[in-house]
Amino acid sequence: MHFKHLRTLDKIMMPVAFRLYPVERLIQGLRVLFNAFYNKYLKVNSKGSPPDVLYRSNNYLIINKPWDVKINSDNSEEYTVATNLTDHFPQLSDDTLSHRFRFNHRLDYPTSGVLSLSLNKKAAAKFSKLFLKRSIRKHYLALVGGYLSEPYILVDIPIGKDSFVDYKHKQCACTSEGCVDSKHAMTLTILLEYGTYNGMPASKVLMIPYTGRTHQLRVHSNLIGHTIIGDYTYSNEKDTAPYRMMLHAYRMIVPLHGEPLDIVSPDPFLTSVDPKWKPHKVITNYDDVMKENLTLKNVKEKNISSLTYHTMKIYNSQFEKNPLKEFSSYLSIFSLYINFGMDFTYATLYYCMDRYD
Repeated sequence: MHFKHLRTLDKIMMPVAFRLYPVERLIQGLRVLFNAFYNKYLKVNSKGSPPDVLYRSNNYLIINKPWDVKINSDNSEEYTVATNLTDHFPQLSDDTLSHRFRFNHRLDYPTSGVLSLSLNKKAAAKFSKLFLKRSIRKHYLALVGGYLSEPYILVDIPIGKDSFVDYKHKQCACTSEGCVDSKHAMTLTILLEYGTYNGMPASKVLMIPYTGRTHQLRVHSNLIGHTIIGDYTYSNEKDTAPYRMMLHAYRMIVPLHGEPLDIVSPDPFLTSVDPKWKPHKVITNYDDVMKENLTLKNVKEKNISSLTYHTMKIYNSQFEKNPLKEFSSYLSIFSLYINFGMDFTYATLYYCMDRYD
């Protein structure tokens, strides 16, 4: 467009712009007022739905954590369980804490279910002591790929950090190459139902951890060949179709003196909730399993035909304290393979044990 035409256009538009200016200022003023009103009264909804509270007292708050939500974050702008609680229960937040709330334990980002918080220091200390004593029982529900061959599978395999990946939270079984800092981990998996998920064979299981290691259930499930459906990390980043990882913290039993807790969250792995899950055969149900009162002792005493031990490495908690004992055991086993005889094997083992005890 020629310069003289631009000057003509300016002359025409200038009076129009002047006349619109007050309207524009009015719109800007209304926008400021609306933003102030929104931040004060409506912002709570922008941070997600109100927490699904399962239990609340003067000491504890227990919620049903949504899937794909972090518990907390150093980034104050990121949506987390902590920010959601701050928005909906500002009177319960503590400004002296880095993340405003005392979380008694953690759930992975993709895991849903029972999550407990302490509302004061004394309550947090009581919870912590019970965790250290392993007195708290936690039950998880999961959908895993394929059909389990046994109704009970006890995995007693230490897990540690996977040093081969940059993802700082990824764990691995102690038998895997590159696994470091492994610690004792034990999980009981109980088959509940056979079915299909999105047309593929799947099993619904109850998982009871007897220890509390990072990603323990996910690693142990992957280890026995039945990776949790939707687990992006432990499916080698291949399982991307499901809308979530199918692991849910279903129940927590806390024998607190004066305030015993037994909290159950709704089961999300029902056809009425997720139509892609179609059970075909019920093996057992949760109530029947609970009637068995499965403690670690009577689990180990079960008939071996109904309980399979998937143990890939000889492990003793004493090995962590004294590596020479581990070395002596490996030496004794090695001597069998090179046919030095049983006498030499026992002599070597006992000599090492006596020397380093």
